[in-house]
Amino acid sequence: MISHHHETAVHERAEHDVSWLAIRQPAVMRLLERELAWPDRDALGAGLELACRVLGGQTPLGDLRLDHNALSLGMLAVRNGHCDRAMVQSIRDQIEELPIVLTPGEQDAVATVTAAIIWAVLDASVRDLDDSLVA
Repeated sequence: MISHHHETAVHERAEHDVSWLAIRQPAVMRLLERELAWPDRDALGAGLELACRVLGGQTPLGDLRLDHNALSLGMLAVRNGHCDRAMVQSIRDQIEELPIVLTPGEQDAVATVTAAIIWAVLDASVRDLDDSLVA
């Protein structure tokens, strides 16, 4: 049984994550809402949690802003199987650890979107590195 205090803390953190993401990465927020706003919003909650881990975690991405274009390319890449299997497995493991029960379809959707965000981050980082090496 999850305590009420724990639930409130999780909820408050989720709200902070939503506002942080909406300000820092509006295109990511729109992607999550478009792909994961299922009737019960559990998938959206899971997607937000993982997106915040990716974008706000240990890797300070500086001023990297992912736009709609980068994220669409990421979704395309993931759907066409251009994704590291180990990364996808790691994402799936993290989804399983969340205190949210998702249907297999929701899990797939969350994994796809999360992988697309990571793909877009890596793609943008590589481009930045290329630019700095050429400069």
